[in-house]
Amino acid sequence: MRALLSLTLAWTLVGCATEDDKNTLDVNLPPSNPNVLSMTQKPESLDPQQIFNWQRFYKKAPTAQDQKAIATAVEAAPPVTIADRLRQARNVMALGRRQEARRIYESVLRDDADQLDAQLELTHLYLAENNVERAFDYLTSIRKILGGMEKPPLDQTFRYRYALALTYIQSQNRKKGHEILTELMERDPTFLPAYGALAQSYLEQEKLDVAEFIAKRGLDKGPDEPRLTNILAVIALRRNRLDDCKAWLQKTLAQNPDYVPALINRANLAIQRREYAIAENDLQRATTLEPLNSEVQIALGLLMKRTGRISHAKLALEKAVELDPQNAFARYHLAVVLSDDYKDRTGALQLFYDVLQADEKYSGLKNMAKVQIEAIRDSRLYEQ
Repeated sequence: MRALLSLTLAWTLVGCATEDDKNTLDVNLPPSNPNVLSMTQKPESLDPQQIFNWQRFYKKAPTAQDQKAIATAVEAAPPVTIADRLRQARNVMALGRRQEARRIYESVLRDDADQLDAQLELTHLYLAENNVERAFDYLTSIRKILGGMEKPPLDQTFRYRYALALTYIQSQNRKKGHEILTELMERDPTFLPAYGALAQSYLEQEKLDVAEFIAKRGLDKGPDEPRLTNILAVIALRRNRLDDCKAWLQKTLAQNPDYVPALINRANLAIQRREYAIAENDLQRATTLEPLNSEVQIALGLLMKRTGRISHAKLALEKAVELDPQNAFARYHLAVVLSDDYKDRTGALQLFYDVLQADEKYSGLKNMAKVQIEAIRDSRLYEQ
């Protein structure tokens, strides 16, 4: 379930949250109790039901070595119990095999329609695929289940509200999403995923000072987190502080040499510096780690075009569009290749028009698409 940031890319946000969503999807946490939520208090001093074991659900991205161990576990005896199947689904998700994970989660729900873990994790799976409508469907179901309980489990309520915040943000209701994330950070100041999600949201709005403040505040609350240091690398690049960007990326990859967003960012930085061999090495490694990551394919397509391997560029960008049909950057860059290198103006026009339907946060890209459309129209008039 994954966030993913790139130096030259932004997340595609689709769908919209209705007023009904706002009014019916909230499940409020009970009044805060610092003694319960403190992550510094010794576990033995707390009731076992009150301990938040966040690492169980919000693990860091696995390294290549971790992935080998996970792959071995996946190939072991087939899961039978619901607990086994949930573990299997999480493992294949960690390997980037979403379709397989989806099938396992759905098999769990056929046996237990109210299984909260499966529904929460499917919500994140659909968010990773930019399918906000399906995410809201599961959140509505989870809301009904939690609302029907006399005393909903605190950890499930917390996880539900985190998923709800992400879905609101992805549906462009940032205000509501930010409110929920801020509340979660106040209740558990060490819950680093909330800092990452909030910083990323402000980064998408080009509010760099706010994003930087939140990311650094998160780093102050716990150990270095690759997602936060990677966000700071993106901020440094957007301010044209290339040395700072490189330093943050080095810090990120020192924590996890196989953190794919940082590999993409380092590759993009290398492309800017014409260090194409370095860029290609990082992108091939990222492709091996996350074959279903559309941003890897976009970056690879741009590298292939820059180095004159046009057919490879087209294949990579077509794969990016296939993996993430809503990705405006993938469509724009594929359209450029079709127009410039294949003289397929009809295909390019359709893709450029698709970009015009993208969210307003892509205003710069949409303006570039308009220029491209006008250029194609003018060239056709000239030919006539």
